[in-house]
Parts: sequence; structure tokens; C-alpha cells
Amino acid sequence: MPTSVESRAILQRLTSTAVESSAALFDRFNGPPEIVRGALLEAIPAEIAYFSNGSAALAADTYEEERELAKVRSTFTAEAVVLDRTVKVRRAVAWAAEPLFLLRPDRLLTASRLAELVQVEVARPNRDTTLANRRRDPASSGWRRIARPGACSFCRMLADRGGVYREKTAYFASHENCHCVAQPVFSTDDTIEVGAIQYIASKRNKTPEQRARVKSYLENFYP
Repeated sequence: MPTSVESRAILQRLTSTAVESSAALFDRFNGPPEIVRGALLEAIPAEIAYFSNGSAALAADTYEEERELAKVRSTFTAEAVVLDRTVKVRRAVAWAAEPLFLLRPDRLLTASRLAELVQVEVARPNRDTTLANRRRDPASSGWRRIARPGACSFCRMLADRGGVYREKTAYFASHENCHCVAQPVFSTDDTIEVGAIQYIASKRNKTPEQRARVKSYLENFYP
């Protein structure tokens, strides 16, 4: 079974494959925009669901591998978590199809939007699985973010110094083409908790003041 570092590379390949597969489907859909949009509304959610199962299963396997590496003595079976996001995905597909209805239809923009949607949605179950199992597992003391080499300043800041997110409500902040993964942590030895700014940056909804604080922090420490 893969470690979290290996899992990050596998997840990136998985999401890339999903994007390529969805692009190939879109290339086959031609005709009036209403017909193409209808075809996308049928095909893309199913495509995302297929790859999401693999994404979640990868995280479940990785969770158990990290647990074994940490020499946790208690037993625990990690479960794959794929939340039902059908309504949100269909809304996003409709948004992606909007450029097809322009006076001069823009298939390139639609393709770009679909790639963004598929990448984000296929990566989501991987993180959801790790965080959900971390909350269920009494042996887990938190999770840390593993960013890819050359990651953006936002991801590098959230993963800085290998800090651990101990709050069970901590949200995994991500963006388009984010290839970070969550790594479960099972011991408090030699680990530090992330700072307040990282918790603020991870919030789902930030106030204007909090957004400004995060922006200023990034500009000063991650130029």
C-alpha cells in the first residue's frame, strides 16, 4: 500500500487521467449547444463518480499504510468516503457549458472549465476519506498537508514545517489544480501544530479582514 507521499503522486496521475477521459468525451459531443449540454450533464457526473471511487479507495489504503508505519497497536479499518455531490456537480457542468451558448461558441473555454471541475471533484474524495477516518480513529492526533514540489505559495504556507491540524473541524482548503493530500498523524511526538494563520487560511468562509490578513501574510513570507 502507498504512503502519503506516494499517494500524492498517484492521485495526480488519477486526476490527470480523469481530465483526459472527460475531454475525450466532450470532443465526441457535437451539435446544438442544448444537445451538447445535455450530453455533458449525463456523462461528466458519471465520469467523476467512476474516478472518485478510485480516489477514495487510494486514500483508505494509504490511511491504513500510514497507521501501520506509525506502529499503532489498536485495530481500525479505514473506509472509503465518496459524498453525494450530484446536484453540485450538475450545476458546475451547466456552468462549464455556458460558453457554448455565446454568439460565437467557445468550446475551448468549456473544455477548460470541465478540466477544472473534474480535477477538483476527483481529488475531493481522497481528502474527504482521510479526514473522515481521522475523525473516527481514536488513535489519530491530527493530519498534515503534503504539497507537491513547486506548489503555489498558498499550499506551501498551509503545509509549512509539516505542521499538524489537530482541530477535528479543520477544513482542507484547496483550489483548481491543487495536488495536495492529507496525511494522518498518529503520534504527538516531534510534531508541531499549525499556527493561527494556517487555520484561518483553511476556513471555508473567511471575513474580508481574514482574507486581507492571509493575503498580507503570503506576500510577506511567501513572495
